[in-house]
Amino acid sequence: MIDVEIGKQLLIKVNNDVGTLAEVSSVISSSGINLLAMCAYAVDNNGLIMFVCNNHKRAMKILKEKKYNVREEEIVLFTLDNNPGALLSVTKRISECKIDLTLLYGSVEQKGKKSQMVLISENNNAVIAAIKTM
Repeated sequence: MIDVEIGKQLLIKVNNDVGTLAEVSSVISSSGINLLAMCAYAVDNNGLIMFVCNNHKRAMKILKEKKYNVREEEIVLFTLDNNPGALLSVTKRISECKIDLTLLYGSVEQKGKKSQMVLISENNNAVIAAIKTM
């Protein structure tokens, strides 16, 4: 069974400077906010940090107070069994429904039984409907 729901992530645009990710992470963690998922990457001198946390509204307020360029994005959060082909079945179903994906990331512990995934598409509600019919 796949658990799936609409969620929110914070997208923070930063300069690609050494220590920036640690600085932003410190702002979040020192506020007692727990990170559930994160993705960060840099292109040239621009960095993007994406956080899914247990209190995105509070995190956004704190980051804005610290003058970070932050915005909220709707995402699809889903948890699936950590087995070979589990993600394939989800992405194949989404493809069969002709839904374009724009972002997917996730993780699992080496011996973990479940994978936590974050997805953004052109139509997140259609993704949820597609996954629920599996």
